[in-house]
Amino acid sequence: MAVFTVRAAIAIDAPLQHVWEILCDLPGYQAWNHFVPGMEASRLAVGERLVMRVRMRPRLRVTSVETITAVDAEAHHLAWDTRLPGWLLRGVRHQYLTVIDDGHTRYTTSEAFQGILAPLLWLLFVGDLRRGFARVAQDLKARSEA
Repeated sequence: MAVFTVRAAIAIDAPLQHVWEILCDLPGYQAWNHFVPGMEASRLAVGERLVMRVRMRPRLRVTSVETITAVDAEAHHLAWDTRLPGWLLRGVRHQYLTVIDDGHTRYTTSEAFQGILAPLLWLLFVGDLRRGFARVAQDLKARSEA
């Protein structure tokens, strides 16, 4: 059971396939994603290691190593999970794209945190995480609509 969950969602005035291509282009994140300007994986596939460079605050950058758990092109779903032991800290991130109507897409993202360090993470960083998730949604919208 999650100790806390961070969520964000936004409507994007762009076709779903276009937004999906941007979301799946991990090296391209540095051009548009202010919260997670670095995403590295040998390939975007289930079981692959994902290294994320997260800008929590202007002077605080964090590297997080994750495992990709879902890349579903039909459901337009990406997911990854922390590589720390789950009892210590586990974060499970999901990102979904859905069609609103022709040419409009809804982006939804969430991450559920659990483990003995989750309350400390909440205490120290919940505001940063909420702002960061909202910024990712805004940045994806701006990139997709450009």
